[in-house]
Amino acid sequence: MARLLSRNIFQSFSDFGGCSALVRNVAVGREARWWSNEASPAVKVTAPRTSLNQPGLQTEEQLGLWYTLEQDIAKQLFGLGGIPKQFATQCKTFAETCLMIRKPALTTIDYIKKTNLALPPNKFILYGREGVGKSLSLVHITHFLSQDNWLLVHIPWAPRWRRGFKEITASATVPGRYDHPLDAVIWLQHFKSQNSQLLKTLQLETSEEYKWSRREVTEAGAPLIDIVELGISRARFASDCIMAVTTELKKHATHQRCKIAVVADGINTFFCLTSRYRLEDLTYLNPENFTIFQAFMQLFNNNWRNGVVVASVDSLANDGARRESYLPRYLLRQKVRSALILDGRH
Repeated sequence: MARLLSRNIFQSFSDFGGCSALVRNVAVGREARWWSNEASPAVKVTAPRTSLNQPGLQTEEQLGLWYTLEQDIAKQLFGLGGIPKQFATQCKTFAETCLMIRKPALTTIDYIKKTNLALPPNKFILYGREGVGKSLSLVHITHFLSQDNWLLVHIPWAPRWRRGFKEITASATVPGRYDHPLDAVIWLQHFKSQNSQLLKTLQLETSEEYKWSRREVTEAGAPLIDIVELGISRARFASDCIMAVTTELKKHATHQRCKIAVVADGINTFFCLTSRYRLEDLTYLNPENFTIFQAFMQLFNNNWRNGVVVASVDSLANDGARRESYLPRYLLRQKVRSALILDGRH
């Protein structure tokens, strides 16, 4: 067998025209070893790709293939988050962003196309073990939603606001509530980047007056983008601006002025019981008291129309003591199961 392997190696080098450079070195028993003074020709290995780069046109015929996400689209949709950090590093190294076409993404896209928008929003939950592609499937679905003219409310990695926040301050408007000034500004920039062109087309306006301070007021009938711009420029009001934006979007969607897609990676973190922020009495704050948590959680309800919710559940998004299983019934506590995955209409 050893000799046969050696001959096979010799034959393989011979096929590349390098047999003259092979020299027999040592024979020990029946084993023969060879080395080459010439470098073997480089063989370029490429992943199987498809030229069909529109997610809405992809079918099971492209299952397992890779498609290219154009750089300007990748920057617009995911420049401020959404693509896992390690994968983003690889994309930067190879100067391109490619996504594998996975079955869960294709199935979800097909369901979204068939969704009856006159009913409360359907909820689609992706789940699985760590590293199986949940986040990148959400990237694939988000790309489709953007091309299909859905207004995106995209939460790249929700656990960051519960345990990896930049700053927490007591709310200046609602006692007992707490804001994420810097994180809220980043999210508003992300929202603007993803939806700027669509917001110009839709011309959405505020339905009521918003008073931020004695001098700063957003009048009823003002462009919705004004609230976004205010939050970006004034971090103090950024969390309240997110609350105002999500409230207005629900109203506009229900009145069929737009269709809203809520995309959340690690949605189960919204229903954890503790955060890493300590109060003055050294107890940990319940995340329900975060302004931005309340803002986004209202979009998980069934009291609006013309939208969908696409999310992933991840054991890493849970508390450290509650990570034994990756299944949704475990990660989503009893409090929210009926709302997210057990509602008979979905």
